[in-house]
Amino acid sequence: MTRPVQLAPGSLALVLCRLEGQETAGGAEEAGGRAVFRAFCRANARCFWNSRLARAASRLTFQGWLRRGVLLVHAPPASLQVLRDAWCRRALRPPRGFRIRAVGDVFPVQMNLITQSQFIPLAEVLCCAISDMNATQTVVTQESLLEHLVKHYPGHRVWHLIIQSFWMD
Repeated sequence: MTRPVQLAPGSLALVLCRLEGQETAGGAEEAGGRAVFRAFCRANARCFWNSRLARAASRLTFQGWLRRGVLLVHAPPASLQVLRDAWCRRALRPPRGFRIRAVGDVFPVQMNLITQSQFIPLAEVLCCAISDMNATQTVVTQESLLEHLVKHYPGHRVWHLIIQSFWMD
């Protein structure tokens, strides 16, 4: 009698949703799974301020791309835990042109969702925003940083107070 085969054991599933009107990973209109995977790895490897996340991103392997935007990735257990922790802390970066809707551990024909906290570390937000602005060669000023935060972190109406209190002249 043959043993059942586990699909994607020790893997994570990232449920992605395309952002309207934005360039997708790889620049193609219909980005393939490998292009989305490479863009996901690049986005998280750029987080030099979070060396554990950058290292974990470099250890990922592509497992698959399912309909409806589900990216399956595999890595050593410690690296997968770093990704889970980054997701819980809202520090996991999506590939360009996408938003991460959910992350979960993959078991045979099932996924357990990992919940996110309401807390977003200020240092993480500021580093991500400045990194994104540098990547697009946008000059970072108090005003441009505030515009970026309001656009990419909607619902946080106190950004101007935070920026004013932390901005050093």
